[in-house]
Order: sequence, then structure tokens, then C-alpha cells
Amino acid sequence: MKTNAWTPAIAGMLILFLVPARAAGADEAALTLKTTVVSATVYTDRAQVTRSGRIDLRPGAWRIVCDDLPQGFDDASLRVEGAGTAETRIMGVDIVILRGRIAESPRYKELKEKLERLAGRRDTLRIELESFQSSLAYLENLARFPFEKGSSKLATEIFRVQDWKSVLEFLGGERVKTNERIDGHNKKIAKLSEEISWVEGELRKMQMHDDWSKRVVVDIEAKTAGSLDLDLAYNVGGATWAPEYTIRYRTAENAIVLGYNARVRQSTGEDWNGVAVSLSTARPQIGAASPEVQPYYITRRMPRIMKSAAEEMKVRGGRDQEVAFDVSAADVARAPEVFEAERPGAELETASFAATFAIPKRVDLPSGADPRRALILEERLTGTLARYTAPRLSQNVFVRAAASNTLAVPLLAGMADVYVETGTGQAAQSIFVGKEMLPQIAPGQEFPVPLGADQDYTVTQKLEKKEYLAKEGAATKKIRYHFLVTLESFKKEALAVKIQDRLPVSTIKEVRVTNVDLDPKPAEQLENGIVTWNLSPAPKAKVEIRLAYTIEFPGDWDESMLNIE
Repeated sequence: MKTNAWTPAIAGMLILFLVPARAAGADEAALTLKTTVVSATVYTDRAQVTRSGRIDLRPGAWRIVCDDLPQGFDDASLRVEGAGTAETRIMGVDIVILRGRIAESPRYKELKEKLERLAGRRDTLRIELESFQSSLAYLENLARFPFEKGSSKLATEIFRVQDWKSVLEFLGGERVKTNERIDGHNKKIAKLSEEISWVEGELRKMQMHDDWSKRVVVDIEAKTAGSLDLDLAYNVGGATWAPEYTIRYRTAENAIVLGYNARVRQSTGEDWNGVAVSLSTARPQIGAASPEVQPYYITRRMPRIMKSAAEEMKVRGGRDQEVAFDVSAADVARAPEVFEAERPGAELETASFAATFAIPKRVDLPSGADPRRALILEERLTGTLARYTAPRLSQNVFVRAAASNTLAVPLLAGMADVYVETGTGQAAQSIFVGKEMLPQIAPGQEFPVPLGADQDYTVTQKLEKKEYLAKEGAATKKIRYHFLVTLESFKKEALAVKIQDRLPVSTIKEVRVTNVDLDPKPAEQLENGIVTWNLSPAPKAKVEIRLAYTIEFPGDWDESMLNIE
């Protein structure tokens, strides 16, 4: 039977600054509830954690006490729900500060036990390491023994010449294996030492923070006997996840596959063992309500009177500790409420979409441990492919994709590793072409994906001729340039390639660009001089583009005065 849900609200918050609302009365009994973390929804800056525990009840009023929640959980976010065979009703929830009991808290005991386990494992590894180091020293002595002074006769008597190869191979193999064991143990010891340092730091922090912890007290009225499962859900900081993407362009299929991965870490102060973890793109920190536009009234500003520090001290009578203005006790009490209500909207950016991803397998993630990676999904993207080259800047033809987010979930901003996969089956090869930063992309939104160079094309640009057309001493100097761009395809089919170049554009009235010849005619020519061709070279064929233009400038100017090519 499901009982009602309860949030601490105002009464539960006041308990932080006062004392428990009431002690257990004669008609109430206190029971301790032991809970474990069963699920967590991780946002980009926090997590909503659910702890669950079971308790057996008889009819009557009960005060159920739980000390398992982490110290830093958000009190206002706590929500308690119950279900079970007992017919019950939640009467109220309080949050109580306990001081001087940190050594008795479950988290402190858990960390102490963890520290003992880690230290024991490290000690065992150190003993084994000493054994390996002794074995290595023995092997070194064994290798040197036949050659030590006075032992040559013994060496020839024990080892025949034909046996030396097997002896040396044995010694070499044992050295390699022993060194690998020593190296492996050193790495394990270093890793354990890091974990031990973190646990010791957590224990120190718990001891330094005034030795306090939080207790959740739930008042229950049971009408019938039975069991009750209580779920305590709350928000806690120290947890985060970030997207990581893998983009693979499969040339044989002419397809783009996106791998959507998550990197999850948590330092909430509690270990997650066998926890159902979900990842959410929602941002609870911005709230649920959207901002409303307020009227804009222009008013006259009051003149501001500035005083020097000496004048201010004179007004205040030199009393360093006195405030410059008086505030009543009522004003002090109202100030936090007014501030919260009128806080400007720096955090009020709203997202019009959100998605939650459930990790299929339960997760073990201790607090403060290395991040875990999880695959959210992998799927083909729809879109179009295009090829582009700017031979003046690079002798490569690059592949660009205009992909659409067809996943029905948003892609958060994150880094993507881009690969090009060629061939199929055992002949397939995956080539890493670079990293790209993806912006936040809504479902259905189109976004560019650079896919590196297409090795089936070659492209060159060269200056074929540079002519000086004007005679020496002429009033106007004229220099004519002839460029040749060659694109060669080794594809099995004709594919479109976008080629861009530039013509000079003068910003000086004394300098002119004349007699521009472009063959073939470009698809587009802009006023800034950028020209574009869309060509589709036939398989195993080349196409050529010729550019020619003349630059004219005053005869008494030296060519070096201009940034001409």
C-alpha cells in the first residue's frame, strides 16, 4: 500500500536553526531506518539521489530516524515517499543537525572501514613487491655467479656450452616476468595510495566541519501492522556528467555514425554501489518558470553625493565599528527574502528541451573515484556530403557533412573524435582525422561535421606566368598574373567538388585590378573577390581552372609598396 509523499517545507527548514520540533512522546517510539542508494539522476551540475530502506511496523505512532544522507544534500529538495503492506500515513518530516557525533555516523564509519581495507590491500601488495624484488636480486646473482672470481671451473663443470643458450633464455624470461610484476604492483600501490589519500582527506574534512551531520526524522502513523519501504529523494552537489562524441564516416556505405557517450563523475560524499543511474540534459538550477518581461519606465535619477573618506569619518564621529546607516531588526529579517525575490536573471536561461538517458547496467561509482564512461546510444545520421578545396591554402580536398540530428534527443556541447573508416570486413581501416567541438544541437537541427581530407583527389595551384606589361618609365605600371588550378579525381564516379579561390580587390584609389579572365566561368563571384566553382571531374580525369588578372598602379611606386602576389 502506498502512503503519502512528504516534503520538509518550512517547518523542516526551521529545524536547522532551532532544535528538533519535539522529542518522542509517550505514545511515539523511535526506530532507526537503514538505507542504501538505489538510483541517481545525474544532471550537468548535481544529482537527484534516491535512498531506500525497509522497516517493520506495528499499529501506532512512530518516529523513524535516518542518519544515512550526506552532509551536503539540499534540505529543500528532500522528498519522502512510502509503500508497503502496512497502512500508514506520513505526518511530517524534519531535518535535524547533530553535533559531536561524526564518529558514530554511517558515512564516517563507512570511510574508516574503507580506509582499513585499502591500507590492508596496500600492505599485502608491498609484501608481495618485496618478494618479487628479492627474486629479481636472486636472478641477478645467479646470472653473475659462474663468472665471479674463482668460479670459472665450477661454471664449465656445471654448464655445458650447448646449455648456455637455454640458461640465458631462462634467466632473461624470468627477469622480464619479474620486472613486469614489480611494475604492475608499483602501479597498483600508487593507485591505492591515491584512494587512501582521498579517504583520509574526506575524514579530515568531516572532522574539521564542526563535527556535525544531518538527521532526517519522519513521523509515521501506522493503522495496521506490516512492512514499510521508505524512499528518500534529494538533490546533492558534486555530481556531473559531460557528453563525449565519436563520429565515424564510413566511406564504403557513404554513411555517418554518431556515438553519444557520457563521462560521469561524482564526489557527493556517498558511494554508489549497484545503482541505477540516469543522465539528464535538464538544468534544474535555472528553475521551472520562464522570465516575464516587466514594464520599462524612464525616471529621473537622483543626484549622487560623493564624500571623501575623511568626511565620512567625520560624519560617523570616527567610530570605526559603527555602520553608516541604521537598519531595524524587521528590515534585517526581511532582507534575504527581498534579495531572493529580486535577484536578476543571470541564471534564467531556459532550455526548450530535455532528455533523460537510463544507463542499461547498474553502476558502481565510489565518491571521488575516477570518472566512468557510458555509451548512451549509437546511430546513423541523415544528411548530405560535400567536398571542398581551396588550393591556394591547401593541396587537399576536404569532406564536409551537413548532418541532421535525427536522434530525437538533444546533443549537448562537447568534444567529438572524428574518424574515417575505409574498406569493409577484415580490410576495414579506421583513421583518426581530428577533434571537433560540437555546439549544443537540438533534435532536427542541422550541423556541420568536418571529415578530413579525401585521399582520392589531388589538387594543385601554380603561378604559370608573371608579366610586366608597361614599359620602363611609363606613368602606370601593369603586372599580369596567370594561375592554373588542377583537380584530378581517382574516384569510380563523378562527384561534385566545390573549389574556391580569390581575386585581388583594391582598397586604394590609385590601384586597379583589370582584365580579369576566368575559365571556366565561376558559379559565383563576390564583391570581396571570392570566386567559387562547382565541378564534377570524371573518374580518373582532371579539370583545370585558369585565372588571370592585371594589377595597375602609379609608375613611380615600387612593387614592394603593395602586398601583391
